[in-house]
Amino acid sequence: MLASWVWVLVTMFFLLGIKLYRPPKSTLPSLLMAWSSSLFIVSLVLFLDGLFLGSTVLSWEPMVLSLGVLVFCLPLYCRYRQLKTSQEKRVIKVPRPGLLK
Repeated sequence: MLASWVWVLVTMFFLLGIKLYRPPKSTLPSLLMAWSSSLFIVSLVLFLDGLFLGSTVLSWEPMVLSLGVLVFCLPLYCRYRQLKTSQEKRVIKVPRPGLLK
């Protein structure tokens, strides 16, 4: 029960940040990766806390769900980084007119 509240809080913070700062849509894969990573880290910490303290409030399902979200967002983010680096390489390879004589 507690993990679902944590998921909602983390998601609300990201949605509030997107609403307030209005990042460009080209950075959406980075935002998704940050959201899924934070969900996974928070779920993992809560699960380990419950495991070490013997609390039965948290189970392994939220951690597995957040891992699934992370695995879903990881290929999107990798493709985004690949496209971003290829665009940066193209910009670097453009010769400057002052150097050609």
